[in-house]
Amino acid sequence: MKIKMDFISNSSSTSFIYISDHIFNEKEFYDAIGIDKSNPMFDFFESLFETLYEAVNNGSLVNDVNQIPSTGNYPNFTPEVVQRASEALKKGEKVILGGLSSEESLPESLLCMEIFEIDSDQFYINAYDNYW
Repeated sequence: MKIKMDFISNSSSTSFIYISDHIFNEKEFYDAIGIDKSNPMFDFFESLFETLYEAVNNGSLVNDVNQIPSTGNYPNFTPEVVQRASEALKKGEKVILGGLSSEESLPESLLCMEIFEIDSDQFYINAYDNYW
């Protein structure tokens, strides 16, 4: 059972940050999560990729670290995530803020129910910022 002591909603949403020097793609996603087409759950993970791909592509490009909601505001990202985004911006990498909603498809709803982070050599997604 989850007990939430602050803002409560009838639906769930998740804000996430995507950092990379290139476009989010299937091969890198599957490599990062350790799945291939031989896995019986591949179709499900393919749906998760498609959901994240659409959310990244529909997200907002960040040009300045001050555009990233940080601790003390809501929604917010931790100081470590903001620092990582700041360093990425200095290197010319893409930093994108995106969102997911439980009012959409099953894969998107699932991604809203739990916090997640994918940290690979090619990209970084942090979706610790969610609420119910």
